[in-house]
Amino acid sequence: MKQKKGFTLIELLIVVAIIAILAAIAVPNFLEAQVRSKVSRCKTDLRNFATALESYAVDHRHYPPYGTDPIVFTAGVEAQVLEPHELTTPIAYLSSGTSMNDPFRTQAPPINWAPFYFKLYNYVNWDDIRFKNVAFVHERYGEWRLAGSGPDRWFYTGTFAGPDAGVYLQISYDPTNGTVSIGDIYRTQKSSDAILFP
Repeated sequence: MKQKKGFTLIELLIVVAIIAILAAIAVPNFLEAQVRSKVSRCKTDLRNFATALESYAVDHRHYPPYGTDPIVFTAGVEAQVLEPHELTTPIAYLSSGTSMNDPFRTQAPPINWAPFYFKLYNYVNWDDIRFKNVAFVHERYGEWRLAGSGPDRWFYTGTFAGPDAGVYLQISYDPTNGTVSIGDIYRTQKSSDAILFP
C-alpha cells in the first residue's frame, strides 16, 4: 500500500508562526504609513488654504471672517472654522483637490457641534475683535492661523476635552517624537509650522 504524504502538525505550526510574525511586522508599518499620509495631506491642505487666504485678502482687503454662521453650533457659540463658502463662492480661491475637512477628525462631534462644521480645519482671523489687543500674536504669526488636529486627535476648549474630537493643545506636532504623538499641525501667515503660544 502507498503511504499518503502530508504536513505534520509541527510544520503547520511553524508556517502559522511565520505568518503571525510577518503580520506583526506589517500591520504597524501599514498604520504608520496611513498616519504619515494624513499628515502630508493636512500640510498640503493648509498650504493651499494659505495661498487661498492671501488671494482672498488681495481681492477683499481683509481675510475671511470666522464663526459668523449661527448654524455652526446649535448653541449659537462662535466657532473657529473657515466657512467653506468664503473661499469657494462666488470665486473659487481653492484648488480643486483641497479638502475642507481635517483628515484626523473622524469621530462624532461633541453634542453642541453641528457635525459638518466639526470636521473642518480650525481657523482664526486675528483681526477679529477678540484679538485686537494681542499685539505680539500679530507680530509673531501674522493675521491668521490654520490648524489641523494631528494624529493625537485631541480637542480642548474651556468646556469640553476629549480624544477623537479635534484640536487644539497649542503644541506643534513633531514626528520625531513618534508618528502618533501629541501636537497639532499649524500654519500661520508668517510660519508654516508654529506653536501658537509658546
